[in-house]
Amino acid sequence: MLVYGVVHLQSLPGSPSNRLTLDEIIDSAQEDVNSLIFGGVDGIIIENFGDTPFVKDNISKRTLANFTTVVENLTIDREIKVGINVLRNDGIAALSIAEATKSHFVRINVLNNTMFTDQGIIEGNSHEVNQFKSSLSNYIEIYADVFVKHAVPPQGSKIENHAAELIERAGADVVIVTGDGTGHEINLDDLQKVRAIVPEGKLAIGSGVNSTNISAYENLADILIVGTSFKHDNDVSKKVDINRVEELIRKIK
Repeated sequence: MLVYGVVHLQSLPGSPSNRLTLDEIIDSAQEDVNSLIFGGVDGIIIENFGDTPFVKDNISKRTLANFTTVVENLTIDREIKVGINVLRNDGIAALSIAEATKSHFVRINVLNNTMFTDQGIIEGNSHEVNQFKSSLSNYIEIYADVFVKHAVPPQGSKIENHAAELIERAGADVVIVTGDGTGHEINLDDLQKVRAIVPEGKLAIGSGVNSTNISAYENLADILIVGTSFKHDNDVSKKVDINRVEELIRKIK
């Protein structure tokens, strides 16, 4: 299994919750990048986690420019995969940042179908996303959530149907299964249903992974995306704790 750590950016200039300068945000992110890299992760996902309340699907040009500047100014001292997640669901912006910064993939929370989220109803736009992706100067993978956290699907929806559509119809390269919220453990039944559909190498767990439950995922997931449990005191608002990173990596490698 591969392990990716999450770099939760402090609120960017232009967000209502912004309190720091761009240089301060870069310095804070660099600390977390260093802890993740030296702790042994295989990749990182950089996301504008501090930009609450999130814009539903079309971030401002100011946020786009600042996000790009942050990523461009991070030093990554080892060959790892780098991904971009623009919250809540701006896949075009994520691809734009990834192209400009030579990142390897993007994460898109709602690529297809419809989800009822804390930002309202979000409809996937896989056609526009893939059309834009085809015009880029470098190849960028799409990691797409199925039944993404902090959201609920329409009544009667089946996770296995949504997962199959992501791979077969929406252009997803990797499917991500999450729990109900940030740091929440996933439903193992859901994971097994998705595993039966998603090809080998293309299934990720996107929340709730920690050093105590990791053995349950050993033969099911290909990629573990870890955010909260890498933080000091298991608190998503705190800095990455390199000791927590090393502890989890030791149990896998």
